[in-house]
Amino acid sequence: MELTLVAKSKNDYRLPYLLILPAVALIILLGIVPVIYSFIISLQEYELIDPPAKYIGLQNYINLLTNDSRFIHALIFTFLFAFVATSLEIIVGFIVAFLLSDKDISHGFSSVIRTLLLVSFVVPPVAISYAFKTLIYDQTFGYLNWFLQLFGLEGFMIFKGAVAAPVALLVMEVILRTPFIVIIFYAGISSIDNSVFDASAIDGVNWRQKVFSIIIPIIKPVAVIGFILRFMDALKMFDEIYVVTNGGPGHVTENISLFASTQAFVYYHMGYACAATFLFLILIIFLVSLFMKKLDN
Repeated sequence: MELTLVAKSKNDYRLPYLLILPAVALIILLGIVPVIYSFIISLQEYELIDPPAKYIGLQNYINLLTNDSRFIHALIFTFLFAFVATSLEIIVGFIVAFLLSDKDISHGFSSVIRTLLLVSFVVPPVAISYAFKTLIYDQTFGYLNWFLQLFGLEGFMIFKGAVAAPVALLVMEVILRTPFIVIIFYAGISSIDNSVFDASAIDGVNWRQKVFSIIIPIIKPVAVIGFILRFMDALKMFDEIYVVTNGGPGHVTENISLFASTQAFVYYHMGYACAATFLFLILIIFLVSLFMKKLDN
């Protein structure tokens, strides 16, 4: 009888590990193993159309940091674009969420607007990007230039301007991704106890004090998490840039994702592309660690 109880207790102890084993194996096979393999490739001069690969150590990393201005530009554009886009999304998203949470302003339209915000989660980014490119940004038939010409203004040469192309991508990204921030902020504001607002109303607090002294301090952790999630997503943006500008004009709107893809599948420099993505990964880990420390504080 005692042996049976001991056997059962051992089986009960092992059961949780057996249950999570498939998930752990999947993470290792699809997450950790490809990362290790890509790092090994990054240490090689690996030309996809000219095998075999040759070990060169850290030479790919050195070339990227010292001899490749295109990579440096892509790196700067990636972080700058992600930061500006995310900051605008945070500002616009908070304003929309605040208006939706105010029953006196939104009235009966709050539920309809919240439903419309989910459209961006349903429609693929490629489809939305192609719609922007053909229906709005097209220099001949796009609605934007048609609207400008109604007021006698000059057409907007989006695909030929070093400033116009990034701005066009920025506007599209903010419109496409702001609903995610709106939903996060709306949930955060809705979670605040109504008694807090009732007490502030009795004290004669105006809307500015209500926003900056009550709402923002309370939902600050939500805002930081929302910023991190959107910033990380914006850093790896690929679909929108590839469809709308393909990195052009020239390489003005080329980010790291597009740079690595071009090096790997256009020039077939697989080792070089893997080195670029690994440098990018190191920078992302460093930034995320800073954000998490800020959140802890």
